[in-house]
Amino acid sequence: MFNIKNLKFLTLSAVLVLSACSSSPKQGFDQGSRKEVARAAFNAADIKQGSGYAQLVGRAYISDYKSYGERTAALVDVILNPVSGTSTQWFEEVCRRGHVLTGPIDERYRSKIRTVKTNQYGQYVFTNVPQGEYYLSARMYWLDTKPFSGPVEYGGLVAKRVNLNHSIHTIDLNDYDRCQRYFN
Repeated sequence: MFNIKNLKFLTLSAVLVLSACSSSPKQGFDQGSRKEVARAAFNAADIKQGSGYAQLVGRAYISDYKSYGERTAALVDVILNPVSGTSTQWFEEVCRRGHVLTGPIDERYRSKIRTVKTNQYGQYVFTNVPQGEYYLSARMYWLDTKPFSGPVEYGGLVAKRVNLNHSIHTIDLNDYDRCQRYFN
């Protein structure tokens, strides 16, 4: 038979179980809290490039501190963006501060951006690049394969400024280059 003590115990047990389930931590990024910043106008004269050409090779990967290994960025886009007022705004506002740029991208600016895809080992190559300064970036993600409470996404946006002033450069992109508010 049910008595008041058993009913109180069952009710308390149900409340504790339900509250424990509802208080699990959230994973991922809260997109709603990001400040929006108007995109700067593109000025082609901002881009300073030398007369020679360079080649850039490297690897894109993220250190996996749980398994003491690496997660290679297989088949992801790596972007080489010439330094200009517009790209510097992207680096400072998006990568460093975690904001979002609004407004259309100028097609003249878009045409200056180079993109390559990594191979299955995370290796990439840019050939015949005009010498100068660039922002090198990629988005690298993976899901935890043994989650306790559902899949957890790791990784994010990585970017850094590079100077291509010689004929051949080897520069890696990894979690040391992470954009703080876009990396988990």
